[in-house]
Amino acid sequence: MTVGATRLARIACTLLLAPTVMWAQRVSSSIDVGGSSMRYADSISSSGPSISPSVSLDWARTSLDATGTYSHLGGGSSTQGTVSGSFFTPSAGVLLGEFFGSVGGSAHQDGARTGQMLALARAHAMSANGGAWVGGGAGQTWDGSTWRTVFASEAGAWLSKGGLIVVGSVAPTQVADTIRYVDTQLSTRWVSPKIELGASVGVRGGAHSAALGGTGSNWGSVAVVTWLVPQVGLVLDAGTYPVDLTQGFPGGRFATLSLRLRTSPTRAERSVGQDDPASAPGVSSFSLEPASSGQTIRVRAPNARSVEIMGDFTQWRPVALQRDGEGSWHLDVRIGTGAHQINVRVDGGSWMVPPSLPAITDEFGGSVGLLVVR
Repeated sequence: MTVGATRLARIACTLLLAPTVMWAQRVSSSIDVGGSSMRYADSISSSGPSISPSVSLDWARTSLDATGTYSHLGGGSSTQGTVSGSFFTPSAGVLLGEFFGSVGGSAHQDGARTGQMLALARAHAMSANGGAWVGGGAGQTWDGSTWRTVFASEAGAWLSKGGLIVVGSVAPTQVADTIRYVDTQLSTRWVSPKIELGASVGVRGGAHSAALGGTGSNWGSVAVVTWLVPQVGLVLDAGTYPVDLTQGFPGGRFATLSLRLRTSPTRAERSVGQDDPASAPGVSSFSLEPASSGQTIRVRAPNARSVEIMGDFTQWRPVALQRDGEGSWHLDVRIGTGAHQINVRVDGGSWMVPPSLPAITDEFGGSVGLLVVR
C-alpha cells in the first residue's frame, strides 16, 4: 500500500472511530512499534520495521475491537486490519448468549488484496473459575480474485485461577465446497503487574490443499511482555503460524521485538497486585446482603476516602458507596438473579476484583469479579 493510501486509511479510521470512542463506557488502546523477521512457506525470508495499533471499546453488553499492522518487509509494504464486535444477551443463571461479527482484509505493495467477513452466534456457560461455549456461523472470504462462502463452527472451554488463564477450542471450517478442516488449539496466559507470559499450540486435520506451503498441520508460539513502567512494555513474540486457507496466505515462521505503549493497564493487571502496599488503600471485605427493596452491597475499606463499584448492572458506570463509619461503606441496589460482573476501586485508583469473589476473564482478557445472585 502506498504512503498516501496508508495515510488516507488512517484518517478514515480516525473519523469513523472518534465518535464511537466519545460515547464508549470503557476505552483501552495500545500500539506496538518494532521490527519483525518472517519466513513464508519455509522458503522466502524477509525482515523490517512494523507498527501495530489496537483499540478496544466496550459498554454494558457490547464490545468493539479494531487492530491493524503496517509492515515494510523485504523492501515491500503490507497493511492489514480487522474490526470485530460482540453483543451479549442478558444472563440467565450461568448462561449467556453472544452475537459476533468481524470484517477485515489486507493490501500489499505487489497489488495482492484479501478480505473476509464473518458472523457467529455463541452460547456461553460460566462458573466461578471456568466456562465453556459453542457456536457457529457463516461469512464470505476473498482471495483477491474470487469470493467464496465460509461456514464455521466452534466449541471451547476456559479455566482461570489467579493470574493464569487456559483456553482450549475446536473449530471445524468449510470454505466453498472444496476445503474442509478442523483446527484444535490450546493457549495459556499468565498475567502479573510486571510481566505477561503467553503460549499456544495448534493442530489441523481434514481435507485441504497443501499447495500454499509452510506450516500447515501444526503450529505454536510464545510471547513475553515485560512492563518497564505501567504504560510502556517490551514485547518478544516468536513462533509459527498455519496456512490461512480462507484468504490464501501461506504459513510461516516469525519473530518480533517491539515496544508497546498503552493508555492504561488492563483490568487483568489491575486486579493482580490489589494487595500491593504501594497501591491504593485496599478493600478488606465485600458482601451482598438482601434488603427490603433489593440488595445492599457492603465494603470494608478502613483507610479509604471514597469507594466505588462498577458492573454490568450499573451499565459499567462508576457508582459511589456511602460511608457508614468505622471503615464501612454501603450501597443499596437492585440486581437481578443470575451471574454478574463487578469491580471495585478505592480513592479513584485501579479497578480491582472484590475480595471473596472469584475472578473471571472478561471478553477483553481482563479480570472481573463473578457475583452470582440466586
